[in-house]
Amino acid sequence: MQRYGGELIYHGRDDEGVLEVVDTHGVRSLHFGTSPKQSALSLQNPNRPELAYVRAMLSALLFVDDPASVLLIGLGGGSLARFFLEQFPDCRVDAVERRASVVEIAHAYFGLPRHGRLGIRIGEADHLVETQAQHQAGAYDLILIDAYDHLGMDSSVNSLDFLSACVELLHPQGVLDFNLWGSHPVSLKHSLALLKTCFSDRAFRLAVPNRGNVIGLGLGKAFASFKLKQFEPRARKLEVRTGVEMTYFLRNLRAI
Repeated sequence: MQRYGGELIYHGRDDEGVLEVVDTHGVRSLHFGTSPKQSALSLQNPNRPELAYVRAMLSALLFVDDPASVLLIGLGGGSLARFFLEQFPDCRVDAVERRASVVEIAHAYFGLPRHGRLGIRIGEADHLVETQAQHQAGAYDLILIDAYDHLGMDSSVNSLDFLSACVELLHPQGVLDFNLWGSHPVSLKHSLALLKTCFSDRAFRLAVPNRGNVIGLGLGKAFASFKLKQFEPRARKLEVRTGVEMTYFLRNLRAI
């Protein structure tokens, strides 16, 4: 059966709606009943994140190049989780996903391993994160937020209370990384203002080429004084190691 220009290999439904997996020209994608891709995997090169915005979210590694602990808000097909597990053998990855069905699809169709260094919690991110922040301040080197459904960004994560809880969970030398709704000006303006409020002059934005995504980054309190140029050697090393266009990302980071 054809769907979104490819072959439909899975169709299901949970309480949140439709879930579909489609193979198109060697790329497997996850859909929530509409054409936008929620996640994607190259079947021939599964170790390199397929979607440009996912690779752009890895720009956080410019500032934390050897993370020991990562929190993912939104799992999708597990591209980011797989990347961190494979690239950083000592890294612990925690993920929050509201839909149990998405987790099972990630395991069954997108190669997400059932791994001892991967912990997945099912539930609403705002409640789980705000509760955890009360007990585990500074627990994460990286926090990556990618919480969307077929209608757009989950409004519960685009709030000051949620972002403030994330700041509490962030290590002073850590980085928060937020996939923003760049094609929705009102939402984008609100998100950038939140980042500026929480991170002051340590907040940056990165436009994803030819896409509606903007990646927002907030650097922990230990980044008191620095120049982006000093991270150029790290960008080149990361680019060789991961195959991700880190030097491009560094050149295109802009202060908020």
